[in-house]
Amino acid sequence: MRTNVSARRKVALQVVAGVATALFTGLIISSIEISRHLPDLVRGWLSRQYNGSVQIGDFHVTTNFLQLEFQADNVAVLFQGREDLPPVIAMRKLTLSTSVPGLLHIPARIHSVIIDGLQINVPPRTGARDAQGARSFMRRSRQVRFDEIRADRAVLKILPHDPQKAPHEFDIGELQLFSTGPDGALAFHAHLKNPSPPGEITSSGVFGPWNVEKPSLTPVRGSYLFANANLGVFNGIAGILSSEGKYQGVLERIEVGGTTDTPDFQVTRAGNAVDLKTTFAATVDGTDGNTYLHPVVSRFEKTVLVAQGKIERTPGKPGRTVTLEVTIDQGRIEDLLTLTVRGRPPMTGPVQLKTAFVVSPGRENILDRLGLDSAFVMHSMHFTDPAAQQRVDNMSVRSEGRPQDVKSPQEVTSTDDVAAAVSGKFRLAKGTVTLSAVQFQIPGAQIQISGAYTLAGEDLDLRGKLKMQAPLSRTTTGIKSVLLRIADPFFSKDGHTELPIKVTGSVNHPHYALDLHRKPEKIADSSK
Repeated sequence: MRTNVSARRKVALQVVAGVATALFTGLIISSIEISRHLPDLVRGWLSRQYNGSVQIGDFHVTTNFLQLEFQADNVAVLFQGREDLPPVIAMRKLTLSTSVPGLLHIPARIHSVIIDGLQINVPPRTGARDAQGARSFMRRSRQVRFDEIRADRAVLKILPHDPQKAPHEFDIGELQLFSTGPDGALAFHAHLKNPSPPGEITSSGVFGPWNVEKPSLTPVRGSYLFANANLGVFNGIAGILSSEGKYQGVLERIEVGGTTDTPDFQVTRAGNAVDLKTTFAATVDGTDGNTYLHPVVSRFEKTVLVAQGKIERTPGKPGRTVTLEVTIDQGRIEDLLTLTVRGRPPMTGPVQLKTAFVVSPGRENILDRLGLDSAFVMHSMHFTDPAAQQRVDNMSVRSEGRPQDVKSPQEVTSTDDVAAAVSGKFRLAKGTVTLSAVQFQIPGAQIQISGAYTLAGEDLDLRGKLKMQAPLSRTTTGIKSVLLRIADPFFSKDGHTELPIKVTGSVNHPHYALDLHRKPEKIADSSK
């Protein structure tokens, strides 16, 4: 009996040993065969993955028992075999590490891929959008999964439809990817330096599955953090910007939403810093890099600014043109002047504004490249300079025929301030503000004025007319009043007094005077 049991054990051990030997021998043979055909396997997978013909320069395979390593130089995939386009995938050096069991597994498993000099050139889409290419790729991509893909100094270029235009380019310093599931999508973490404005960007998300037929429709989603961006590289502004947000879409059209914070933003010509915060929603056209804003909400001090428009390439010029429609329903004039005028803002009060905003590309100061076409309304404006405000207050009481109520600077208190209602239009071009149809109204008087204001020198040259409720002789007392009775008929019009005036000097030290040498027709023109 014992002899039979021993015999059976011996036979079982022999069977197990035979199976193990056969399995081991099979793995060795498989390892040899796979190592021989690994270049063809890589070439075939790349061809199916990216729908193109594959070119591989020098390569070699290293085998260490069941571990395999494939190294190749100058790997390129031509999309659909087209030589008129840059390779959809180009790698200066590819190193792929796997194992025989990993390759025999379903799906096949690649432990590590290291790429040096990766460049992805996404060809422009032709024809209508569809998801068939993505679904086709999903069926194929179930055959391979990646534990890690690492690429340094990678470049993503999205080629435009017009071959004469430059591609939209993303330089990615460090890139890590790994498979997330059977559909071929890859989770990623990227770190890159933004060239302009210079700053650090980190981003994580999911890329793919790769759309074999229409690569530009490959989906992407993720989040980003942009830190320490120095706005000082743009001539005319300064500040350190940070931004964070999320994005999703396909490579040729990505929807982005996020926030920015620039606690020390300033227009350098004015030199006053404000804490500028924005929230935004935008669409980025990956084929040309144009960005469409809808909308951007900016907040600084007590002002809320809403803008929508686009940032687009300028044909024949480097850089981009910013075109926006800007609305301010909740604003303060002193906040706006803080950005454009040196020192203390000369005016204060609520303001409503609508403007067409254009910044052309170039290296000149931003105020020289900025164009505005605006209409504004201020219902309660005061001057911050006590002397200027006193002149307005005294003008009001004189215009009402109460010259006895005129006060000296020592007698004026803040409760005496007269609020002015101001409205009008202005245009900014090449650093000069042109005012038109400006109405300045206080109790007893109305001023209609137009002219120009240069931002560089802060020089004023405004002309217009002053309408007063009272006759000229009743704006003063004593002998002046008696003498001015002679002039009343000459300046009387439709029951009120009308005088030609001018405002010169600087915005902080304006000089008001009669403009008696101006011809009557010029007076009429100034109110238009």
